[in-house]
Order: sequence, then C-alpha cells, then structure tokens
Amino acid sequence: MIDHIKLRQGLSFKLIFSVFSSIAGIFVVIFLYNYYVTRQTMIGNIALVATNLAESTVNKVDRVLFGMARVPENMAALIEHSNFSEEELKNMLRLVVEVNPEIYGSAIAFEPYFEGRKEKFYSFYAFREKDSVVVTTLGNDSYDYFLMDWYQVPREKKESYWTEPYFDEGGGGIYMSTFSVPLYYQREGERKFVGIVTIDISIDWLRETVDSIHVFETGFGFLVSQNGTFVTHPVKELIMNASIFSLAEEFNMPLFRELGRKMIHRESGFSTETYENMFTHKKSWVAYQPVPSNGWSLAVVFPVDELMADANKLNLAIVLLGSAGLVGIFLVILLISRSITRPVRKLALAAQSFAEGNFDVSLPEISSEDEIGLLTSSFGYMQKTLADTIGDLKETTEQLRISNEKLEDYNKTLALKVEERTAELVAKNTELDSALQTLKAAQKQLVQSEKMASLGQLTAGIAHEIKNPLNFVNNFAELSADLSRELKEELEKLKGQLNEKDMEYLMEIVGDLESNSVKIHNHGKRADSIIRGMLLHSRGKAGEKQPTDLNALLEEYVNLGYHGMRATSPDFNVKIESSYDPAVGIVEVIPQDLARVFLNIINNACQATAQKKNELKDSYFPVLSVSTKRLDDIVEVRIKDNGKGIPDEIKDKIFNPFFTTKAAGSGTGLGLSISFEIVVQGHGGELKAESKPGEYTEFIIRIPVGSKVG
Repeated sequence: MIDHIKLRQGLSFKLIFSVFSSIAGIFVVIFLYNYYVTRQTMIGNIALVATNLAESTVNKVDRVLFGMARVPENMAALIEHSNFSEEELKNMLRLVVEVNPEIYGSAIAFEPYFEGRKEKFYSFYAFREKDSVVVTTLGNDSYDYFLMDWYQVPREKKESYWTEPYFDEGGGGIYMSTFSVPLYYQREGERKFVGIVTIDISIDWLRETVDSIHVFETGFGFLVSQNGTFVTHPVKELIMNASIFSLAEEFNMPLFRELGRKMIHRESGFSTETYENMFTHKKSWVAYQPVPSNGWSLAVVFPVDELMADANKLNLAIVLLGSAGLVGIFLVILLISRSITRPVRKLALAAQSFAEGNFDVSLPEISSEDEIGLLTSSFGYMQKTLADTIGDLKETTEQLRISNEKLEDYNKTLALKVEERTAELVAKNTELDSALQTLKAAQKQLVQSEKMASLGQLTAGIAHEIKNPLNFVNNFAELSADLSRELKEELEKLKGQLNEKDMEYLMEIVGDLESNSVKIHNHGKRADSIIRGMLLHSRGKAGEKQPTDLNALLEEYVNLGYHGMRATSPDFNVKIESSYDPAVGIVEVIPQDLARVFLNIINNACQATAQKKNELKDSYFPVLSVSTKRLDDIVEVRIKDNGKGIPDEIKDKIFNPFFTTKAAGSGTGLGLSISFEIVVQGHGGELKAESKPGEYTEFIIRIPVGSKVG
C-alpha cells in the first residue's frame, strides 16, 4: 500500500517541485542581488557620511588648534622685535589666556641664567584657576623645565612643536598638550635663541569636543596621539592610561592593531572590516582621519546593526512579499499538476495491480490522443507480451540462482585476501608514519641550526659597528681622566691666588670630572669585553672556560638586573628570594656568556612583574626567586617570577631569533635565542621554560659540571 501511495504521488510531486523550485530559485537570486546592491549602496553612502563626519570634526579641532598655534607664534614675533618689561610680559600672558577660552595656560620660559641673572630659572606662567587667570613663575629643582619635551624639542629642532599629552605636575596640574615656539632676541644684528613661548590646551576640552560626535545610539568617537595613546574616549579609564595597541593586544584584535598602525601613520579612510567593539559588544565599522596641526588622529565608531537598520527593514519587506508571491504560485502549480497527473494516477494503479500478479487487470479508458493515451495502448500490448515472457523468465531465474551460489563462494575467498592485504598496508603505513616523524624532527633541528647561523652573522656585524665608536669613548675617557688630574695639579699651584670657596668649588668640579671619566672608561672596557665575547660567539668559537664561582656570578647579575630596572623605573621594587647551594662551588664555565644568560632572564622577569604591578596596583607584590642546586654531575639554576606568565600559544616560539612580545622599539627578540645557544651549544646544557599564564614563569638552566675545580 505504501508503494502504491508513493507511485500515485510521485509524478505530481516532481512536477510541483521542479516548477516551484525553479521559480523560488529565481526569487532568491533576485532577492540576493537586491540585497547586495542595496548593501553596497548603503555602504557607499555610509562611507561618505562617515568620512564627512570625521573630516568635519577634525576640521573643527584643527581650526581651533591652528588658531591657537598662531597665538604663541605672534607673541614670539612681538617679543623679538620689542623690549618688554617683566610686568608687561606677565600682562601679555594673562591677556592671552583671558581672551582665548580654548587656551588653558601660556608661558614664557627663558634660558638658564638669562642675561646674567644669578638664578637658573626665569619663567612666567598664566593659567586658569576656577573663574580667574593666575600668573605665577615656573622652574625649580623639582620642576626643571629645561629637561621637558615642551622646552627641549623646539630648542634643539629650532621649530615649533606640539607635545604628546602629559600630566603637568608642578605646572598646570592637569592633563594637557603644549604648543611651543622658539623665542629669539635681536642682539648686535644677529638672532639669538633665548627661550620658549607656549600655550597649553586641556585634554578635557578635546574630550568634550570629540564626545559631541553623535553616531546613532551607541556610536562614538575617540582621539589618539602620535604614538597611539588614547587622548579622548567615552571610557575615561583608558585616557592617558592605555593605547590602541595595548587594547588590541589585551582583547586579541588584529583588526584593531592594524587600525592603530594606520592612524599613527596619519592615514585616513573608512574600514568596513567588521570587529566586535569590546565596550558595546556590537559589530562595528570605523572611520579615521588625521589632525593636520599636531599629527594626532580621530576615529569614529559606527555600529553596523544601527547603520544597516533601514536596509534590513527593506530586505525584510521584500522577503515577506516574495514569500506571499511564492505561496500563490504554489497553489496555481498544484491545481495544474492535479489536472495533468489524474489520468497518469489511474494508469499507475492498474500497473500496480499488474505488478502484484493480476495479469487480467482492466486498463482505464483514456480516450485522449496525447502522450498518456499512447502510454495506455502501449501498456496493453506489454500486458499481452508479458504473459509469454514469464515462462522464459522462470527458466532463466533458476540459472541465475545457481550462478549466485557460485558467486557467494568466490566473494568469501576474495574477502579473506582483502583482509590479508589490508593488514600488510597497515604495517607499511605504520613504518611510513615513523619515518615521517623522524624526518620532521631532523627538519626542525636543521631550521634551528640555520637560525643560529644567521644570528651569528648578524651579531658579528653589530659588534664590529659598535667597536670603533666604543674605542673612541674608551680612549677619550682615559685622556679626560689624565687631563683632570693635570688640571688638579695646576689648580694646586694657584691655591694661594684664588678665593678659598672658589678653590674648593673648582677642586670639587675637577674631582667629579675625574671620577666620571674613570667610570666611563671602566664601563667602556666592560662593554668592550662584552663585544669581544660577541665576536668570538659569532665566529663559532666558544670563549675560554674559566674556574668560576657560579653562586657569586648569579648573585652579582641578579643585583645588576634589579638595579638596572630601578635605574629606568625608580618606582619599581621586587622581593628577591635566593637559595644558593654551597655544594655548587667552583665550576668550569664561560663566565661572560653565562652572565649574559642570567641577565637576559632576570631582565625579562623584572619587566614581567613590572607590567603586572602596573595592572593590579597595590593588590600585587612582585617576587623574584633564584636558586642553585648540585645534582650529581649537573648544576641546576632556577629563576622564577610571579609575573604575567607566557601564553600557551607562544611557548614553542620564545627561543626563536627575533621573536618578541614587547612593543616596537622595546626589544630585539634575540635575548632568549642567544641564551639558548650559550647554554645548549656553548656548555652542552639544557635551557627550558615552565609557565602558567597569569601566575608565574620559571626558567631552568642545567649545565654539566664535567671536571669540577676545587
């Protein structure tokens, strides 16, 4: 009965399905084309609107910055060709701040001991305090403006300069950016540099300007400086505390990192590469435009769902209309199909009965002369002929039964042979897989060897380039020390001719010069020793092994790494936990090479804990653990920090040459690669790293003792 139903419905279903699917396919193609054209048109219009919005905001900011930049330039030109008193200069600064609401403060800073003054600092500063303008003086030992970018850069470059945003502690006391203009005086027909004229803009003013950008409901704008630092952003915690690159690294967003690269290179455009906004969690596009005056860059974030809302509504309406049309077409096709397939269904029922063995079944009376009528008459002829054929089929069926039995016996024999052959192939595949793994291991070792060879050539080139200027430093430092001693002897001869205080002051200066020259010479010699080691290392020749107190060497470079970090980051602090095994004793090693390994790892540990301290603040305290241990014929050194750890996805890459996770300009990616070569190839030892992301990193160095000394 089931077969009967399938047969009765088959032709009608096929007819309906083929016609309906063809029409539906045409509808889908039209919809997709309409969707594509609509989307491309919308994207083109959105790109134009986004670019115009970004450009208008940039022009608004740039007009103000350009106008403000003219103020100190005009002041510098006016002061250069006039002779103002101190009071007049102060009144000029006060007036500039009062009449320019966008300017937070303005300063005139002169060179040290300007025009014979006894005091080093001579500067006036007018700035806004609540509803009034206050004029004060700048400069003291804690606010040495001669060392600040807003004074140093235009002084050295002899041109105007916009600073990166900074917190002016001791001056304005706010986050600001400064525009500085060199100041000259006409003296005896020549222009002489005498100081700097500045104006300051508040970052809060820029934030209010950029926050005025309204993009639908959740879109927003933000401003970054020349190095990618957030100057404005709806999330206030990011301002001056993060950059577009640190954010991309934290959220693992390559598209955001590429956007930052384009913005700091002062490119403009509209990116339709979709990314998920980490704050609104919406798919977004970005328009970006540089600010011509100071090289900063503005970005405007557009939420895709809000941008495409109208297009989505239009497409939904088209889908609904198309669906309604398809339903109507389906009903028409159904009626036509039934009128065509009804005679065929009757003939199919007769054929079904015939197939069940009722050869005397009556065929339906179909008087039409179309294909169905021809089919009915042909079926009648077949009915008559089939009865004659059945007898012949029975005889043939018996012969086929005998042949099938023989075929089954053959299949059983063939199955056994296939199983035997399959077993042989599995064994061969196992051998091939083993050979492939061996080949991959050999290939990996060959690649590492090639990398180390390339690193050696690079190290040799760098060492040769540095050695000549370093020799120059060493020679002149030694000569300066000798000259300082000679000057001291000459001053001793003039002891009775000079005032006692002047004499003491001069002797103190000469002593400092001599001490500094000796320190430069000593450190230069040490650097020269390091370069000689690099050259030996790069030529493929190991340095000479020397009897070395390994515990003392490690302790020295732990202190050196810690104090080196303190020199660059005075606020840095770390608790050092050490455990030195006395059984290690004196070991034959290459001390200068092994010292480099210790220093590289300790520096990395200090930097990892410093980064974690910056993130977690007072809830975290850095700890550096250092230990040595004698294990039979091996000395084991462990250096562990409780910093950020190493992500699992890069653990296999940390010893590769030039691989680094540090920001551009902060690392070469050679430290761990060179350390690996020193320990493994130079000492026949082992260097590995164990880490848990977010908790700790521990480097383990194992060196064969060989023949121990003492």
